[in-house]
Amino acid sequence: MSCPRAGVAAPVLVDLEVVSYNVRGLNKLEKRRRLLRDLASLRTSIAFLQETHFCSTTLPSLRDRRFPLGFFDHNPDSKSRGTAILFAASVPFVLIESHSAGDGRSVFVKGSIGGSIYTFANVYLPNIKQHEYLTKSLRALETFTEGTLILGGDFNIPLVPREDSSSSSHRTPHRALCKICRSLQNLRLVDVWRALHPTTRDYTYYSSVHHTYSRLDYLFVSQFDLPLIQGSEIQATTWSDHAPVTMTIASPLL
Repeated sequence: MSCPRAGVAAPVLVDLEVVSYNVRGLNKLEKRRRLLRDLASLRTSIAFLQETHFCSTTLPSLRDRRFPLGFFDHNPDSKSRGTAILFAASVPFVLIESHSAGDGRSVFVKGSIGGSIYTFANVYLPNIKQHEYLTKSLRALETFTEGTLILGGDFNIPLVPREDSSSSSHRTPHRALCKICRSLQNLRLVDVWRALHPTTRDYTYYSSVHHTYSRLDYLFVSQFDLPLIQGSEIQATTWSDHAPVTMTIASPLL
C-alpha cells in the first residue's frame, strides 16, 4: 500500500464546472451510463438535471464513483418531470441544507466548498404559466439562499424571443415574459451565457413540431458574482433533445 509523500499537497480544484442538462428521461440504464460519461468528459463539478423521469417509489441509481453525491426531486404520481443536482467526487462539498419542492420541478442545495458558502438551485418550469411557477420558486429561494447563488435549469421559454428563438413570433404573452424578467432582476440574477455572448444566436432545443430552435436552458448568477465566471458554452446536442449548457466559475480553493 502506497503512502502519501510528506510535503506533497492534495490536488486543488482549479475551477468549478457547472452543467445544466435536460436529459429527457433516465430510467434506462444505458441513458444513465451515457449521461455519467458525458458529465465526466465535460469535467463536470456540479450537474443540474431536468426531466429525470424517476418515480419516487422506484428510484434507479444515479451515482457512481465519479458522482457519488446527489439530491433529487421527483413527481410522486408518475414517471415525469424530475430534477437532480449531482456533485463530482472531486468537489469537497459539505452539506448545510437541501430542499425539494415535492412536484419534480425544483431542488435547492446549500453547502460549503473550501470554506465558501454556495446555494445551488435547479428548476424545471412547466410549458405554460412559467412565470407563476418561477415567481413561487424564487420566493422560496430568496429565503433559502446563502452565499454565492447559482440558479439553473430548463425554463421552457426563450426569455428574449427575438434573440433566443429562430421564430419571429412566440406564443408566450409579453406580459408573462416581463414578469419572469422582473423576478430575475429582483434577485439581481444575470443570464451568464448571454452576458458572455451578447450578440451570438445559439439554441439549446429544436422543436420538430414547430420547426423552430430556442434557447430554453439557462444558468444564472448574481450580478456581483459575474466577475468569477470564466466562461459559458452551449454544447452539442447528442442523445437528449436538449443541449447541455456549461459554466466555469473560479474555484474557492485557490
